[in-house]
Amino acid sequence: MKLISLNTYGGRFFEPIMEFIKQNSADTDIFCFQELLHNEKDMVEVGLFRANFFSEISRALPEFTGTFAPVQPGVYPHGDTTHEIAFGLGILINKKFSIKNSGNFFIVGNELSYITGQVTTLPYKAQFIQLSIEDKSLTVCNVHGTAFPSDKLDNPARLEQSKKILDFIASQDGEKIITGDFNLFPETDSIKIFEKERLNNLVKDFNIKTTRGSLIKKLHPEYIKPDGTMQEFADYTFISSGIKPTNYTVPDLPISDHLPLILEFKI
Repeated sequence: MKLISLNTYGGRFFEPIMEFIKQNSADTDIFCFQELLHNEKDMVEVGLFRANFFSEISRALPEFTGTFAPVQPGVYPHGDTTHEIAFGLGILINKKFSIKNSGNFFIVGNELSYITGQVTTLPYKAQFIQLSIEDKSLTVCNVHGTAFPSDKLDNPARLEQSKKILDFIASQDGEKIITGDFNLFPETDSIKIFEKERLNNLVKDFNIKTTRGSLIKKLHPEYIKPDGTMQEFADYTFISSGIKPTNYTVPDLPISDHLPLILEFKI
């Protein structure tokens, strides 16, 4: 099986990211996306971003079933809008698989947390699907962790965020994959807690050097540290012991301010 996780940056690099998705659609079973926008009126753009990117991806993947998890209405990656646009996450799964269950839950804040114009008050969610694969159960959890503060270090909200994800995962039977943009550095306790729960950290196991890539320096020079180094990590994939990875790659592609996480595995 093959799973791809990607923070889409709201579809800002629309043509390259769509080409990447289409090129990988034939042999990918599950796509997990973060920072998607969606609206019911089929508006195309808001600022530099795609106002209905979830629907555009869904139309490009007719052999997939898509689920969208709205986090906050009227918000896009760089501000507020009066349009009926929702900011959230999406999972698309090949129709050859049977979905047992799907849903989402807040990991930071709730639907009442956001104060208009104050992006640091945005709530955050995790989204999940549960599949039956040859009489085995698989839960895939798609995560977008809080981006604030931008230091990607531990704080009470981030520690609680990790705990909520782990509490949910512990309640599920079968094998588990947790993937997405955690907005955390590898050395944080908020990441190490996943490893302590006997979940394999594939970024660590496969010696991945960056999940942000070369494009990040152009897009976010504010992330350059005083010593000239960058914030190289934000995205992760954790797997339970019954998931057998055959390959895990993070190619440096100019399609977003994050790199795609590509997991090939057996269950």
